[in-house]
Amino acid sequence: MTDNDSRSLVTLEIHGALARLRINNPPLNILTRATRGALLKRVCELEEREDIKVVIIQGSEKAFSVGSDVREFPEDPTGGLEKIRFEQYLLDRLAQLRQISIAQLRGYVLGGGAELMLSCDLRVASEQAQIGFPEIRLGALPAAGGMRRLVRDIGPVRARELVLRGHTISAQEAVDLGLINNAVPETQLDEVTEALAGELLKLPSDGLRWGKKCVEAVLSTAGADTIAAEAFVSLFRGRNLREGLAAFREKRAPSFE
Repeated sequence: MTDNDSRSLVTLEIHGALARLRINNPPLNILTRATRGALLKRVCELEEREDIKVVIIQGSEKAFSVGSDVREFPEDPTGGLEKIRFEQYLLDRLAQLRQISIAQLRGYVLGGGAELMLSCDLRVASEQAQIGFPEIRLGALPAAGGMRRLVRDIGPVRARELVLRGHTISAQEAVDLGLINNAVPETQLDEVTEALAGELLKLPSDGLRWGKKCVEAVLSTAGADTIAAEAFVSLFRGRNLREGLAAFREKRAPSFE
């Protein structure tokens, strides 16, 4: 894949001080290795743009993103560590952007896609959006910073339920949990997101930037991602994750130990 082909997987449109970053890997915007690489390149571009104040991050009507491509899961634990460390690095870079990021959520927001959402400062969803962390059903966990941010945002009791049961919730349930900011009718999503971006664009850049940094500093949880990475590698060494991936590919119910 050429650099241009890779960059087309994540497009970046700039309109004055507003940028739109779009995941473009239809139909479900799976975060393949190439897509994650393209996303990192776009994040690096945004890091250099002091003229941009707000970034809207979006997918398609069918899915914001359903997360990782299970066909790319490595066979050995070392590969698992490399995979998860890169994903943690990518999402940390996204979370630390100087700009205020708004996740505009349509369709499925699952697994790594939900972890991507958690790396955004503000989150607005269509009422039809479905959000969840189904990794446990494969024998895995949301280890790319997702558990750290999930516990931080909604507390340990609700976070345990989402991670350990692996079910999806509606956009309104996500609002009630404090996971996203707004759930609006599909026909109003663009208008509401644009209005939120417009409000932020009128505010002082330095105030926005420092406000973002101060909140993040208060909520920082040192060491959580290291433990998550260790858990991910440990799961790779066991039978259950391999069985979960095989069952997914073969479209059957897994038989876990």
